[in-house]
Formats: sequence, C-alpha cells, structure tokens
Amino acid sequence: MSICKDNHHGKESTSRQIFNHVRKTETPMHDVRDLMLSVLSQYQKADKVGLSLGVLDDKASFTDSVSWCSIVGKMDHHKQSLDATSKEQLAKLVGYLDELSSTFDERVIEPIQKHRDRWMKKVIMWDILVLAIFVVTITAVLFLSGNKLNSESISGLVQQRPLFFSLAAVSGMLGFISIHFFIRRSVINTMLDSLDEKLPTGMSLKKSLTRNARIRHSIFRPIPVGWGFSQRLRLQSLSDKAVELEGQLTEVLSNYQGDKAI
Repeated sequence: MSICKDNHHGKESTSRQIFNHVRKTETPMHDVRDLMLSVLSQYQKADKVGLSLGVLDDKASFTDSVSWCSIVGKMDHHKQSLDATSKEQLAKLVGYLDELSSTFDERVIEPIQKHRDRWMKKVIMWDILVLAIFVVTITAVLFLSGNKLNSESISGLVQQRPLFFSLAAVSGMLGFISIHFFIRRSVINTMLDSLDEKLPTGMSLKKSLTRNARIRHSIFRPIPVGWGFSQRLRLQSLSDKAVELEGQLTEVLSNYQGDKAI
C-alpha cells in the first residue's frame, strides 16, 4: 500500500518514514529510487537540525513543504516511466532542499536570534526597573525611620541587628530572582502572542523561542539553543550534497526524456 494512502499515517509523513518506504519499494526505476533515497537522507539531516532548534513539530518534516506522492506512487505500482507531474515533483523535491540549505540561516537562525535579542533587552530593562524600585524603597524606609543615609549609620544599624538584615538580604535576593524569572516568562509570552510567523505548516519559531527562554538557559547565551557545532556541520554537509544532487537529478530526468504517463 502506498504511504500516501496508508490510513496509519493520519499526519504528514516524516522524511524517515518516506525514506524507509522508498527503500523497501521494488521498482524497475532504480535510478529514481536511488535519487529519492539520496534526497530523503539529506532531508533527514535537515529535520534533525530543525528538531534540535525546536522549529519543527515532532511529527513534522521539511518534506511537508513539497509534494512527493506522485513519484512514490509510480514506484509503488512498478511503473517504468515518469509523467510530467512526477518529474516536476522530483525537481521540486531536490530544488527545495537546495533552497533550504542555502537560506537556512536567513529563514531560521537569524529570526530566532533576532527575537532572542529583543527578549533579552526587554528582560534587562525590566530587571533594571525592578532593581531601581528596590533601591528607592529601601532608601525611603531608612529615611522615614529617621536613619541617616551614610555608610557609618547604615553599618551601625546592620551591626545592631545582624540576623534581621541577613534574612532581609537573602529574602530580597530570592525575591529579585523570582521576579526576574517571572519577567522572563511574561516577556516571552507577550512576544509569542504578537509573533507573526510566515513559515510552512509544521514549522514554528514559537516552540524554539519558548525553549530558549527556559530557566536553565542564560539570557546572555550567544547562540540559539540547539544550534551547535554538530548542527552547523550537518547543515554544511547538506549544502554540499544539494549541489551534487542537482547534477544527479539532471541525469535521471534525461533518462525519462519524452516519457508520457503510463
């Protein structure tokens, strides 16, 4: 049964599912199958990068952005030629991979970094405001209680009640930390509500930004969460392979030049 009509696949099939299906398919068009396997293995790399960054849903794939059912259908039904629709889908499958690899920074990494930078600046601004309110409040309390606002007076006051001021300092620090994380969460939620996304189905910057705003990640982190050395290498490998696949596509299509639908 074709993966396109399999009732077990209620959602879009991932690149891994399509790859496994094509690998098991018996078809006389060996060159088409080999090209499909090469292309889909590269889509798996792209999916791993997308999942690592959090821009892909767990069941989504970059292959969702292109059509491939006509090609798989031809192989499933042991056809010996490709019609115009299948050729077009095959070309788009390779073309979108090349486009994705060459524009990944612009379409994915840069938007994430831009929104993270905005989030960081807003959090710092609110932190400074809260800290200023703390300082003004403490100063006002000391002033209204009749204490002189100088180092000697404050030092003497602390020495008289060391336990009280120690507890007050710890409570103040814990309170500020709690407020800081509340600000982080509030700011990112506000940004997500107003985020205007223009990404394909199954892709979203919201999940990625939410992941970047988690407590365990510093607001001063220089790169997005999930975007490390291994992901850069994977994307570079994908980009290099995409050029090779363009040449392989031309060769495969030339083998079916003039074919009509069968």
